Amino acid sequence: MDSYLTDLLDDRALAVLTDVERATRPERVRLVRARKELNRRVQAGEDLGLQAATRAVREDSSWRVSPPPADLTYRLVELATPATAEAAKAALGAGTDVWVADLEDMLVPTPDRLTSAHQVISEVAASRTGNAEPMVPTLMVRPRGLHLPEAHLVVDGEPASAPVVDVVTFLARCGQGLLDSGTGPYLYLPKLETGEEAAWWDELLTRAEEALGLPPGCTRVSVLVETVQAIYQLEEILHALRRRVTGLAAGRWDYVFSHLRTYGHRSDHTLPDRDAFTMNTRFLRTYTEVIVRTCHRRGVQAIGGPIALAASGPFDDSVAMTHARVHRDKAREAKQGFDGAWTLHPALVPVARAPFEERDRRSGEDATGRWRAEGADEPQVVVDPEALRDVSALPGTATLTGMRTALRSSLTYLTGWLAGEGTATISGHIEDFGTVELARMQLWQWLAHGTRFAEGPTMSTRLLDRVLEDEVALIRRRGAREDLLQHAVRLLRDAVVAEDPPAFLSVRAYEVLLTVSQTGGLEGGGTAA
Repeated sequence: MDSYLTDLLDDRALAVLTDVERATRPERVRLVRARKELNRRVQAGEDLGLQAATRAVREDSSWRVSPPPADLTYRLVELATPATAEAAKAALGAGTDVWVADLEDMLVPTPDRLTSAHQVISEVAASRTGNAEPMVPTLMVRPRGLHLPEAHLVVDGEPASAPVVDVVTFLARCGQGLLDSGTGPYLYLPKLETGEEAAWWDELLTRAEEALGLPPGCTRVSVLVETVQAIYQLEEILHALRRRVTGLAAGRWDYVFSHLRTYGHRSDHTLPDRDAFTMNTRFLRTYTEVIVRTCHRRGVQAIGGPIALAASGPFDDSVAMTHARVHRDKAREAKQGFDGAWTLHPALVPVARAPFEERDRRSGEDATGRWRAEGADEPQVVVDPEALRDVSALPGTATLTGMRTALRSSLTYLTGWLAGEGTATISGHIEDFGTVELARMQLWQWLAHGTRFAEGPTMSTRLLDRVLEDEVALIRRRGAREDLLQHAVRLLRDAVVAEDPPAFLSVRAYEVLLTVSQTGGLEGGGTAA
């Protein structure tokens, strides 16, 4: 066998990984197909809504999720970064309550980087003690989503599922050690859409725990609410994971991307520039209110989403403005009832923490009192489909400047991603694959509907190519590697001009990454079972 996994797992763990992949593959394939079928129905005019078949779950007020472990009771600030040694060092010294080691949107899935990521995670896991004190970081790992493959493990002639590889590798290397230290293996689950998908994750974890000799249910999870489909099935998702789930987090930019991916073909769902609207707009505020109310009804913590701003260097006016924006954003979330929030930059951890601490001081309640005290006697959560879809009152407009910015940031990021960089700071924003997915869908939507920009021009293929040529020349002058830049241009342009845009550009980018690896760019190697 020739794979990065042979460096991480012994023969027994590799056998477990193969067995779990075989056992969970048929249902995963069905779920991915169901996603596509639902999208086709929405394209044909169907609207998303609550499921009649699961009404009893929503109306049953008696059930709550299992209480969280001690070191996941205090979560005012969660810092998400790539799972790299440098990021881990910064995160553990930042004063955050949780470090989310990201294997998904922030990490390029090459063999070397995945190997290094799991080694870093193992080192951090070995230092955790289950300490429930504030500002003592608890480790959580975000695996890749169920739509993503792992080409470096082939099982029965097909690439394995990336989440199966990530989860089994993490549990095999760290699960028992974390439990022995008084903590446990904790995950953040990305891109869920339905209660059935949540049940698939639960089955994956159950099988992995049993095969690895870990206690049943020891793997606790939080769920990123990143899709418009999931907002209609939050209670079903919580019910399927009720032995494991500890929190729901608002993945705001992925959610907006999901909105575009779902409704972008409708001209009345055209969105303005990304920075033109805030979380106070109706469709986003409704989304976050559903999360908060659902969490507190079922005994789960509600975690606010990150604001994609960077703050580093000398404290000048620009850094002060960033701090002010983050403080306002987190103050709104604290007032709304969130129990804590994500941030993406270590320097913003104390800024994000302050509004939640201020709220708790005023209320005379500790950070865990609210979601523990509230519960099943609360009324059923009202999910308003009209409000969730309402983008009619969004401030701002689509602009030529916004179009140029979306092209520049996407090309810059994709070129760097193919070179191995999972995050990039561009014009003061922290970009990862999630923000690029949003940018390319906005470009697609403006082109598909011939949007007229505020400056006068109308979006067209001709305008796209003219601006694209300018931006490519600019990035080239900055020293980008030419072959990777051309790959990035093709990836982005093909997705923007496609009649039917890809559900996830990351899947196509991964295929290009494999090609680059095989032709002398990055690492390669695979295992067959």
